[in-house]
Amino acid sequence: MTTPAPDQDAAPAPAPAPVPVHLAVPGAGWACCHCGATGLTGDGHTCPHCDGTGHTH
Repeated sequence: MTTPAPDQDAAPAPAPAPVPVHLAVPGAGWACCHCGATGLTGDGHTCPHCDGTGHTH
């Protein structure tokens, strides 16, 4: 039993869209130096330095 040859006229699949590495929020200020802009402490609580916003003004 033989398998059919692939279709030579088929267009190649398009390349996936690039994924942005970092999305900046305009006018958000600087990234928090304590939580690294996550808004959370290492144990999952709200960052006291930025109040959970992830940035300082």
